[in-house]
Amino acid sequence: MAEDHFNPRMLKLAREWKGETQSSLSEKAGVPQALVSKLENGLIHHPGEEALEAMAKVLNLPQAFFCQEERVTGLPDFHYRKRKKLGSKQLTQIEAVINIRRMHVEKLLRSCEAEPAKPIPQVDLDQYGWTPERAAEYVRQYFMLPRGPIDDLTGVIEGAGGIVVHASFKTSLIDGLSFRFGTMPPLFFMNKDAPGDRYRYSLAHELAHMVLHNLPGEDDQREREADRFAAEFLMPAKEIRPYLKAPKLGVLTRVKAYWKVSIASLIRRAFDLKLITPSQYKSLNIQYRKNYHDEEPHYIEVETPKRLTAMVRFHLNNLSYTSSDLAELLCLPRDDVEAHYIGKIDKKPQLTVVR
Repeated sequence: MAEDHFNPRMLKLAREWKGETQSSLSEKAGVPQALVSKLENGLIHHPGEEALEAMAKVLNLPQAFFCQEERVTGLPDFHYRKRKKLGSKQLTQIEAVINIRRMHVEKLLRSCEAEPAKPIPQVDLDQYGWTPERAAEYVRQYFMLPRGPIDDLTGVIEGAGGIVVHASFKTSLIDGLSFRFGTMPPLFFMNKDAPGDRYRYSLAHELAHMVLHNLPGEDDQREREADRFAAEFLMPAKEIRPYLKAPKLGVLTRVKAYWKVSIASLIRRAFDLKLITPSQYKSLNIQYRKNYHDEEPHYIEVETPKRLTAMVRFHLNNLSYTSSDLAELLCLPRDDVEAHYIGKIDKKPQLTVVR
C-alpha cells in the first residue's frame, strides 16, 4: 500500500466504530499506543505494513478500508432524539456507525440515484407565519396522504427520496438521527431495536427536522417544534379527537392498534388538545406507570425500509456485482457483506445494518 494512500481519519473511525480505545487497539494489535496516537493526530502518515496488517486484523477490516478518501463528518447536535444519560463513549460509537453507513449509502447511490417526483419539502415557519401543526397539515396534504393513520411512514419518507437506515445503537437512549449531507438525499438513521410505535414517532420527529430546520437555531425550541409536528402528523387533531374523549387505558389500547402510536403519546395528545384536565392527565400517567412499566400492550411492528435494499439488489441484479465486488466497493469483509447486506437465503438481499 502506497504510503500516501493511508488515511489516518479512517483509522480513528474504524477504532471508534468497533468500540476500541487507542490503548486496547495497541494492546490487541501488539503495536505501541504512541504509534496509534501519532497516526490519529497526523504526526506520522503511515503505520508501516506490519502494524497496519495487525490493526486491520484486530478491527476485522480489509486494509483498503484505511485508504478511503471519503469525508468523516461530525453530526449536528440537533436532528436526533437522544437522552441526557447517553454517555460520550456511546455517542462517539454511534457517530462512527452512522458515518460508516452514510459512506456506504453514498457509494451505492453513485450508480442508482433517482429523483423523486415529490421530494421532502422545506418550510420556514417564520417566513410563512405557520405553527409546526400547520406545517404538518401541509406536508400531509403535499404527500396526498389519506385521512386517518399513516400506514407506512417509512414508505412515505422513502417515496419522497429520503433514505431510512436501520442501525443497532446498542442503547435505548437514542431513537433516531437525521441530516442532509452534500448532494445526498435526506438520511434517517433509526434505532432498529426501538418498539414499533416509538420508532414511528421518532421517525416523524426526524422528518420534522428535515422539513422545518435547515438553519442554525435554538436546540430546545427545535425539539419542541419537532414534537408538535410529529404529534399532528401522526395524530391530526381533527381526526384524533373522537378517539380521545374520556380516555381510559383499556380503550387507548384499541386506539393504539388503529393509529399505531404509543398509549403514552395518546395520553399526551389528549392533554395537549385539552380533552382531559391536568388532574386527569396526572391520573392516567400514574395508572400507565403502574400497569405497563417498560412495555405497553399490543405490539406494533417496526417498519421495514426498502430503498437501501433496492440499491443493493440493483448492483447485484442489474450491474452484475458479486458479493466480492460489493465487499470491495464498501471496504468490508465479504462475510459481513453477505451476512448483513445480501442475506443468506437464495442470495437475495435482506438488508440489516452491521453491528
